[in-house]
Amino acid sequence: MVAVNREEQTDARATRPMMEILCKTWLVAFLSAAAMQPLLFAQSAEPSQALGCEESHRVIAPRSPHMKLDGSILAGQAIVQAKLTLDGSTTVRIVEYPRSENDLVSYNSTVIVQRGQDQKRYPIDRLIKGGSVLRLIEVASLCGSSNQGTVFLAFEAGSTGAAEGFAVIQYSPEAVDVQAFPMADQGRIVVKRAMPNEVELWSASGGEGGIECDACKKRYSVRDCNVGQQSVECKQRPGAGEVLSPDKFMRARIEVR
Repeated sequence: MVAVNREEQTDARATRPMMEILCKTWLVAFLSAAAMQPLLFAQSAEPSQALGCEESHRVIAPRSPHMKLDGSILAGQAIVQAKLTLDGSTTVRIVEYPRSENDLVSYNSTVIVQRGQDQKRYPIDRLIKGGSVLRLIEVASLCGSSNQGTVFLAFEAGSTGAAEGFAVIQYSPEAVDVQAFPMADQGRIVVKRAMPNEVELWSASGGEGGIECDACKKRYSVRDCNVGQQSVECKQRPGAGEVLSPDKFMRARIEVR
């Protein structure tokens, strides 16, 4: 019995170092797997999508400025009517700086482009003759690719809404360009999604039968405009034009086809 016990003790002493080695090996493997687990999950996660062009079309209800008791506009206001994100480093804000001027309200809408640390301002009254009375009412964004596109802005005169102005923003990784079309009367622009640089500018040129009123049917003339890199060139389309009701354009001053 004594010999057997000694033999068992000898085997136990011989086995113990091996068990210790196995335990240490298992512990190291467990700790390594635990440390690698976040990395494994990070590698298997879905890659984040880069911010790209998104198409949209919406009508804007302009925010009203604060007024004094005498009915004039409180000075010093800056009203952000819309904010657009063009890409990961470029945003556009359309801001009004309203003020009262001799029974006339000038909204002084301004397109402000912020790309990184650089900011450029495009006052609408410098882009469109008589544009100080215009307010933003509609925005349509079209995509040429994932990182470039075209944004059309529609403005109208705040008091009557009879005059419309249209601006276009073209952007790419290399540049952002803001231009405008001639003022229109109760009109619209028609844009082809496949060719956003070719635009039809519709404008009322007179009432049917010589009757002039805001709600009456009018004969519309059309200008074919080409949006270039530095300017917008428009040519009058031949023909007498089409007789339409201005109501047709009230909710679609930008028509995308």
